[in-house]
Amino acid sequence: MTNNANNNPQPVDIAKWSETAPRYSETKRMISVFIGRPLPVIGLVIIVLLILVAIFAPLLAPYPPNQMDIPNKLQQPSSEHWLGTDSLGRDTLSRIIYGSRTSLIIGISVMAISSITGTVLGLVAAYFGGAIYHIIMRFMDALMAFPMLLLALLVASLLGAGMLNIIIALGIGMIAAPCRLMCGVVMSVKQNDYVLSARAMGMSNLRLMFQEILPNAFPPLLVMITISIGAVILAEAGLSFLGIGITPPTATWGGMVNDGYKFITTHPVLAISPGVAIMLIVFGFNMLGDGLRDALDPKLRGVI
Repeated sequence: MTNNANNNPQPVDIAKWSETAPRYSETKRMISVFIGRPLPVIGLVIIVLLILVAIFAPLLAPYPPNQMDIPNKLQQPSSEHWLGTDSLGRDTLSRIIYGSRTSLIIGISVMAISSITGTVLGLVAAYFGGAIYHIIMRFMDALMAFPMLLLALLVASLLGAGMLNIIIALGIGMIAAPCRLMCGVVMSVKQNDYVLSARAMGMSNLRLMFQEILPNAFPPLLVMITISIGAVILAEAGLSFLGIGITPPTATWGGMVNDGYKFITTHPVLAISPGVAIMLIVFGFNMLGDGLRDALDPKLRGVI
């Protein structure tokens, strides 16, 4: 005779199982997804190295960046000048190291201006809608009708050269992208139940926008900001290459490419070395942005 007691399933101790089951916080999931891909990690390492080089430029540069040595101009790479010297006898490696400061300051400053302005405009347009939405969005459409570099070129031509003017020019050209992104995300987020509940409880519009909606709409904006910093650095290099960027003798990678391409056949390192620096930093920010996208999006990072 079969023993029915042996056939009955044993009750599961839920409390004991929950204590032994591994738990992963959202932060750990994001970190594990980010470090699980090699390219975002490589991009992060490049960005960290750039920041360290920019901070410790006076200690890392073997020579002052603007120190001229006319008798030793256009030297080939040697033990004294690892990347040679330019047409004024300035050490190329030192100018590349100090050029990282210029690129980093411009990239961060431009994205700070454009992202803050674009975020506020996109948030206001999506939240209130109506005539406010149409006025702001039509203005953004007008900005996007011009390529970013062309618009920056126009503004920089009107304002003149100089770091501050370049930051303003590129900042205006970059406003439309974060504004339209924030507008689209906020139009979706503001329909969520927790926003409707907060509105029903009498929360003011200002608190609703900046306390309930903005934090939940920020992750896509963070990804766009990270990738756009590389685009800004590339745009600044293009303006400096065209001669309307940062005024000499400040070291800029685009200006160094402009100075070095004249000697591309005899001294290719003068143009190639700053070009490689631009390529690496743009690659680093793009890969970092891709990694953040995968880590911050619940649909992409999945369940661990």
